[in-house]
Amino acid sequence: MAVTPEDVDWAVLGDLRCALGESPVWDDSVGRLHLVDVTGHAIWTVDPDTGAAHALTGGRPVTALVPRAGGGWLGVSGRDLGSVDPHAGTLRPLVSLPGPADLALNDAVCGRDGVLYVGSVDRTGANRGALHAVGADLRPRVVAAGVGASNGVDTSPDGQVLYHADTFAGTVTAYGPDRRRVASVPVDRPDGLTVDAGGGVWVALWGSGMVRRYTADLAPDRALRVPAPLVTNVAFGGPDLRRLFVTTARSGDAELSGAVFAADVGVCGLPPARFATGQPG
Repeated sequence: MAVTPEDVDWAVLGDLRCALGESPVWDDSVGRLHLVDVTGHAIWTVDPDTGAAHALTGGRPVTALVPRAGGGWLGVSGRDLGSVDPHAGTLRPLVSLPGPADLALNDAVCGRDGVLYVGSVDRTGANRGALHAVGADLRPRVVAAGVGASNGVDTSPDGQVLYHADTFAGTVTAYGPDRRRVASVPVDRPDGLTVDAGGGVWVALWGSGMVRRYTADLAPDRALRVPAPLVTNVAFGGPDLRRLFVTTARSGDAELSGAVFAADVGVCGLPPARFATGQPG
């Protein structure tokens, strides 16, 4: 089904321009948006009302942030999942995920089922990447093998369905309660994704300056134009969770590339799930 792209009145959050903005996560405890600049080696905290931004730049490059149930953050870097120091931005590894040494982990989320999902990227074209599920005991298991570039991942509001984007394959796939594949839809270079309160799946499209919404069964529903070509990820936030935040990456002379955008898109999101582990700190 063809969907006519919508023009949106996006707000630009301050002067922040990321080389590769990723992993936006709303923190309702402080009313701030957190995100990472992967190649800029920074973890950013942004006030969405003023655009004021503060960076932690002392650590390894982090590709994803996951809030913890007891407070604080887990970060993904290389093949490690670790605890982020809130003052220095450094990462204390808690577990290293299995797999070929030349594969790096990418996007991650805590699902509504309490499980942390994180996937890897195989830049050789051999599809050796995988999507992993990590429980509270920090023992990983493979949900999907044969992945090219694991990217956006999230669960349905009830945690029963898992959605996962593979950028190199050009697909968004849905997995049922037993985490067996139940549906897949072709998507042009899908990057990050998030699920709203109604079960809709919002997908950032790298290279086309677009965010698309799919229904829970992955039927095309909406398309939003974004004034930057390299759209990387999406997250809902704000006091009523009705603002969609969009991260981007720098692209040549495109004026707003690398900016963070926000707009009320008429849909309510969900607060991020927090991952509970038995590991302190």
